[in-house]
Amino acid sequence: MNTESQTRCYCVNGINIQVCCSPAIAQCLDARFRFFPVTGNCVEKLHLDFHAASPAGEHSIERPQGNSRPFYEMPQGEASYFAATDEVYISFREGVRALYTPPSGRVVVSTVECEPRNLFMASHLILTIILVESFRRHRWYSLHAAGFSMRGRAILIPGTSGAGKSTLSVALLRAKFDYLTDDMVFLARTAEGLMVRGLAEDIDVSEQTIRFFPELDFLMHAPKTDGFTKRQLRVDAVYSVTPILESRPSAILLPHISGRPQSTITQIDGDEAFREIVPNVLLTEQRVCEGHFGVLAELVRQARCYRLETGQDFDRIPYLIQQVLAPDQEPVCA
Repeated sequence: MNTESQTRCYCVNGINIQVCCSPAIAQCLDARFRFFPVTGNCVEKLHLDFHAASPAGEHSIERPQGNSRPFYEMPQGEASYFAATDEVYISFREGVRALYTPPSGRVVVSTVECEPRNLFMASHLILTIILVESFRRHRWYSLHAAGFSMRGRAILIPGTSGAGKSTLSVALLRAKFDYLTDDMVFLARTAEGLMVRGLAEDIDVSEQTIRFFPELDFLMHAPKTDGFTKRQLRVDAVYSVTPILESRPSAILLPHISGRPQSTITQIDGDEAFREIVPNVLLTEQRVCEGHFGVLAELVRQARCYRLETGQDFDRIPYLIQQVLAPDQEPVCA
């Protein structure tokens, strides 16, 4: 394996992510962040240093000493915050360890790279957690949601795995909605009001989702990328999509697979929506968390809130969402 160190730079959400890593990690990151080349608009910096650990699990990172509290339910691992030193420590099995020190803007990740699952965890889930925390320190607060826009008005679709979020994303891509992201949006107060940005990536689609859309049939015959449990849909290749940078949040749509043929949308109040989106806030530094709760509370006051009972009428769902985003609708969320 070629272990010669490589450097990479990406501009994500106004932050210049500077990376030193192996070719294997570089390949993962180049595919993931291909929509985010470096631009002159990146001022803040985040330094990521990936180390290759030995197959025996000998890492360059030790777990910090002192009291900690878990802030994320990490599958087969740990995600802990150390308040006394303001450090974030994340591990996955014996294959990956990561230590993020927000005051310095530096991250060290140690990975047993001979296992594809470790490469995936280091470059995706663990890195996403670190990015979420880093962006929060710059007052851009995360929401686990797909994001689409039409005429500058964004629809946010929160949902955990299994809620049908990716299937809805494909339906909206086919209907030519502007694409922000399939999985993670970031919200902040700006001079123009509350704005939303997306972390645009490929969409992970299940075999069931593929069967709903004939143009995706080729994915059934394509091998899965190492470490991924689903197949990856390259939105730019299949739907000629260029993601947009930001939009103004207009509506929140909470999806649920109904099992019925036709989809229905019902308006709900902001308190109900807030209760469903707030559990994903990472409980790390207190002031950061307070800012995060505050922005989400403002979101459900500003945006209209709905529950979508999703059927299999995927050509009709975009029409329903267009009605939700109609300019003459008045915000009614409490």
